[in-house]
Amino acid sequence: MASILILNTALGPASAMLCQAPGAGQDRGASVSSQTSSEHQAPRAQKSAQTILQLARQTLDEAGLARADGVAVAAGPGSFTGVRIGVAVAQGLCAAWDVPAVPLSTLALSAAAAQRRRSVGVFLVGLKAWADQLYFGCYEAGNDSPIRHGAEQAGTLAQLRVAASAASLVAAPADQACFAVGDGWTDAAAIESHFGLRLAAEPFMAEVARADLLRLALAGWQRREWLSAEKLLPNYVGETPDYRQNPRKSPDHG
Repeated sequence: MASILILNTALGPASAMLCQAPGAGQDRGASVSSQTSSEHQAPRAQKSAQTILQLARQTLDEAGLARADGVAVAAGPGSFTGVRIGVAVAQGLCAAWDVPAVPLSTLALSAAAAQRRRSVGVFLVGLKAWADQLYFGCYEAGNDSPIRHGAEQAGTLAQLRVAASAASLVAAPADQACFAVGDGWTDAAAIESHFGLRLAAEPFMAEVARADLLRLALAGWQRREWLSAEKLLPNYVGETPDYRQNPRKSPDHG
């Protein structure tokens, strides 16, 4: 089995955990919790920059390992500082250990959190970005992890589009129940009017938990969604040159 170190400085308190990915011919049906061997989380009052390396070291030490076989990291979009720190640490560890990285989208993680509450359906994930902008992704509930339809986007509600592959799923009358998830949504009627759909419930928050990080990290590893250290980058969806020069336009709680 491969050991995967999972780092999160983009969502909630900084955390590091270690999981075991089944190899070829091994049982992949084991529960997510049973595949976790060690986990450490920082107190909310501590900054991710101050803790994430220490958490990673404690996690490995507890498992009796000097290194992991891969590093998964919450790569954004989200807090500019939090995302940057997590990715930088993952880059350094992957380069030092000569192992691959698995980037995890915070939009996909939010969809996974929503899928735990609503086992089937389509999830329109909207997370606050800056000003009246939001990060957006359209996901369908899947077996191992949510299935993304189209590219992740950033913009105002009026600028967002649902991919053609998901149009038949969300267009009223929809083939599946459709949910708006995340802190970027405020007005259900505006969402329905813009996308031409009927929501199955009011927009709701879905807090990302350890199970969501584990599920997406394992799914990404098994699908070999691997990047080298030098190719791992923060996922700043819709980033413009002006935004790169003025990162404070994005909420920054890292």
